Amino acid sequence: MLASAAMKAGSTIFLLYPAWLIGAVMLVFAAAEKQPDNFYTLLRWVCCAVFAYSAVTSFQMKRMVWLCIFAALAALFNPIFPLPLSRGVWTVADWFSIGAMVIAGFVFWKSSKT
Repeated sequence: MLASAAMKAGSTIFLLYPAWLIGAVMLVFAAAEKQPDNFYTLLRWVCCAVFAYSAVTSFQMKRMVWLCIFAALAALFNPIFPLPLSRGVWTVADWFSIGAMVIAGFVFWKSSKT
């Protein structure tokens, strides 16, 4: 039973990596230069989904700090009630989000190996 739960958590973690890659690439494009408004709408949907899934996975792994970080990022990028922030603030948020995904990738990878 315990081995089955560990395998499920491991496969859930590995699903995060492609999602984080897609989100990070989109965030780099958003931070690097001005994009059409439709791109930002798609970015919000993609990032909100990625961060919400990351928060759920963090909860399953009992990583409460990461749960809080990803839940906050999901709320920040939510497409239903968009926050009216300036381009400069969004650029900082984009780079912070990329950094969070990279660090989480290393932390989650290391924990999946033990």
